[in-house]
Amino acid sequence: MEHKVNYSFMLENQKINILMITHGTITNPIPKHRHSKNSYEVHYIFGGKGTLVAQEKTYALFPGTLFVTGPEIDHEQNPDMADPMQEDCLYFYMDSPNPIPKSAHIINILRTHPFWYGRDTQNIVQTIHLIHEELNAHKIGQVISLNACFQRYLVQLARNMATIIPQDKMEIGPVQLKIEDAFLYQYRDITLDDICDITGMCRRQTQRLLENYYGYGFQKKRTASRMAAATAFLLYSDLSVDEIAESVGYSSLSSFLQAFKAYYHMTIKEYRAFVEISMQESQ
Repeated sequence: MEHKVNYSFMLENQKINILMITHGTITNPIPKHRHSKNSYEVHYIFGGKGTLVAQEKTYALFPGTLFVTGPEIDHEQNPDMADPMQEDCLYFYMDSPNPIPKSAHIINILRTHPFWYGRDTQNIVQTIHLIHEELNAHKIGQVISLNACFQRYLVQLARNMATIIPQDKMEIGPVQLKIEDAFLYQYRDITLDDICDITGMCRRQTQRLLENYYGYGFQKKRTASRMAAATAFLLYSDLSVDEIAESVGYSSLSSFLQAFKAYYHMTIKEYRAFVEISMQESQ
């Protein structure tokens, strides 16, 4: 279940924009990707199991796990095929920051910790249930009630994080989501013109927008998406290397192998061994 929404409110002198809320079972690997500047995803695992790979480290996902993937954090998720993880996810972004005083504890925690992994100790799951109830009820005062729920959610998130932790942005949130979806699911054949169709901008303006979001342009972003999909296929499918090369958009096996080594600085065999060692160390 997915709700694409548009709720905004002020929290500690910072505008928060809630864009998407999802609830469901993750049955397929989510390839490695990153979110744009000022963008955050909060994930709560309420069932099943799987793994998170973030910043080249592997983390176990199981009921009660809570984690944050913020700006420019490379991450991927891989479900256990026998017992796939079930997840609630909230996607939001903050406008370009106003001066943040030290007293703005919640905003400072989010700004200074774009990645966090832990367990829910603040009963955030209760607030998640309230959010879904409000979204489905369509009662009078829904916007006021939801904004209150979202603020409570972020307070509980910051409290969870605190138990372990001692450029102007254009108003194009829905466009940003479409761009991320395009790279995540259309990596094989996606072109710069496809992204231009989403943004409604010319090629040069679109390249500039991508560089503002991700720190690099179309070509590098597409390569990152293809390589992320390739590693998911390598680790969690029965496809041959030749089939993977074709599936992620490479015309020949040699060009795929060359691109893979250039991106990960290791061969496919070395990558598989690296992941196996990382998984053993995390257990």
